[in-house]
Amino acid sequence: MEKWGDKPYHSLDYENKKRFGEKVYKISLAGGTTCPNRDGTLGTRGCCFCSGSGSGDFAATKGSITEQIEEAIARVSRYKNAGHHFTAYFQSFTATYAPVETLRAAWEEAMTHESVVTLAIATRCSSKTSNRKNKRKK
Repeated sequence: MEKWGDKPYHSLDYENKKRFGEKVYKISLAGGTTCPNRDGTLGTRGCCFCSGSGSGDFAATKGSITEQIEEAIARVSRYKNAGHHFTAYFQSFTATYAPVETLRAAWEEAMTHESVVTLAIATRCSSKTSNRKNKRKK
């Protein structure tokens, strides 16, 4: 059986270290989204998966996506021997629960940052709508 580092599977961590020569740290960002369990669509009290801040307790929350990235990189770099490559992690609430144009703008802004090499997007299957599905097909 082939091994990737010490694991029997090819992890993203392994691939990123191979590709970028260093550990790629995840930086949490707030994309300005909410959740159907909080906005009244399905409920208003949240669910068991999120904290009061939408599980984005470590996310930078103020400013543009670029400003959040800069703040998050500075914060991670104070505690870790972080390198120059990061994963932009849209974590707060349901990071796909917004109009497609809003999501695209946030994600594209993150990917234009010179230190961001991958995206991670938190979502939940109950947040899908037929409206969003139809827009994705275009």
